[in-house]
Amino acid sequence: MLTQPTAITSCSSCPCGQAAGVRWGGRCPLVDRKRRRDETLALEGQPIETVWFVKRGTVVLSRSGPDGIERPRLVRGPGTFLGLEVLVRSTYADTMRTTEPTIVCGISRDSLDAWLGPKGSPARMALEQTLVATADDRPRAAGADGTALKRVARWILDDAAASCRVPRHVVAALLGMVPETLSRSLAQLHDDGLIAVTRRSITVTDRPRLEELGS
Repeated sequence: MLTQPTAITSCSSCPCGQAAGVRWGGRCPLVDRKRRRDETLALEGQPIETVWFVKRGTVVLSRSGPDGIERPRLVRGPGTFLGLEVLVRSTYADTMRTTEPTIVCGISRDSLDAWLGPKGSPARMALEQTLVATADDRPRAAGADGTALKRVARWILDDAAASCRVPRHVVAALLGMVPETLSRSLAQLHDDGLIAVTRRSITVTDRPRLEELGS
């Protein structure tokens, strides 16, 4: 069974709250914000003012490709940061939109800089170098390698749990196909006995065969 990403229900169970020592009386510098479905958190190229941490819900990140067309490229759920590229650039690398009612915790770029501590520390250097390597990646205009069925199999094995609450047309775009192709592929995998599908979940019923198909 592919389960949903686990929501973070309290500051004491949140990694940010733990790092801030909330359990021992510390104060977390990130502030909770509720966002509606289909709400934009940031726009690609906009100056970064706030870094977000997803506490509950799902956010899709989209980025312009070499042809200038914006395409979904990543799905982010609870426990992930959005906008950390502020450490290596001044503008958002992605457009960020919620796909369901979402709770995000926000922190300003100045507060984040102070919270992370002095520049040049080994941990901060490693984080910054990782961000440098990925912040300017552009999605390919073409779909991923392999047949549509192979791509869908890989997605189910690797990313479906994080994408269960994402509209099918967005998942199709992530996989480089049209929604009709995604629906046909899911139906075929279901008919072949590899998965069971409902509107809210995908259950793998024959993992060895699905892994063989996706390899």
